[in-house]
Amino acid sequence: MNTNLLSLIKLPDLLLARMYLRFFHEKNSLIIFNFHILYQDLEEINLNLVDPQLGITVDHFRQFVEYYQNHGYSFISPNDILNGLNRNQKYVMITFDDGYFNNTYALPILQKYNIPAVFFITTSNVRDNKCFWWDVLYREEIGLNGSIGKIKHKGDQLKEKTTEEIEKILKARFGEEAFHPVGDIDRPFTQAELRDISKKRNIFIGNHTNNHAILTNYSLDEMKSQIRSAQEYIYNWTDTSPNIISYPGGYYSDEVIKVSKEMGFQIGVSAEFKKNFLPINPRNNSYMYLARFDLGGESEPLKLCEIYRSDIIFYKWISNYLNKRY
Repeated sequence: MNTNLLSLIKLPDLLLARMYLRFFHEKNSLIIFNFHILYQDLEEINLNLVDPQLGITVDHFRQFVEYYQNHGYSFISPNDILNGLNRNQKYVMITFDDGYFNNTYALPILQKYNIPAVFFITTSNVRDNKCFWWDVLYREEIGLNGSIGKIKHKGDQLKEKTTEEIEKILKARFGEEAFHPVGDIDRPFTQAELRDISKKRNIFIGNHTNNHAILTNYSLDEMKSQIRSAQEYIYNWTDTSPNIISYPGGYYSDEVIKVSKEMGFQIGVSAEFKKNFLPINPRNNSYMYLARFDLGGESEPLKLCEIYRSDIIFYKWISNYLNKRY
């Protein structure tokens, strides 16, 4: 139902965006994009090993990169943000959440166009070679002929719990073996693979907590433990200490921001759908809750790219209400 509603809103938003971009200059901004899964082709989507709403094909990813380059956007890294952005220019930053191995399919495109990207890592999945819980829920329920609507509803209910509680529930229902990856499409990076990509000049590693903890469900001490553990694992594996954090599920609070800053993070990203208009003021914590757009599940992502360039977007309000991303 959510997908159908968003599709109905997308058409008038696209027409509005085209009119706006024809008669007005879009405001200079930093647009951050959040990706999760990259499929090599449509056949991988049809395997139903992961939630198809979280991914796009490699070809669509290439089209996205070319679209924004062709419209005058510069692709930047977290360090570029901290060094200060020119308020008279337009920027894009690419991020990947969770730590799926299939994110490596983006590397040839990033190298070809000489652009950076941030990979946010959930460290317990890398450490244990463990599937992400939402993929377990989707794959197992689809195998039992569960409906998409019911799966999403169940996922939303589970997000009100800690990850430890979620995994306990799913293991009781489907068995511990359900968390064993089926193949490259649903597995996380290995430690060695993460170490290798971290050495690439245009790749930046970010913190996504130790076990994808929705931090607003945790106590203050638990928040710190989740963030600190991920930071320590990442340093041990890559010799890097991230200065940027992605709040799992996009959920944050004043307390989450305060803890993140105290632990040394200079940038935080959420899942709110909107542009980050320039200038961004670092003195009022604006760097700690930067908004991101998502192209996951889109069969025609270039239409959304056009919508997201507009400064008047109805689609984003409905998306913010209906969706929280992983």
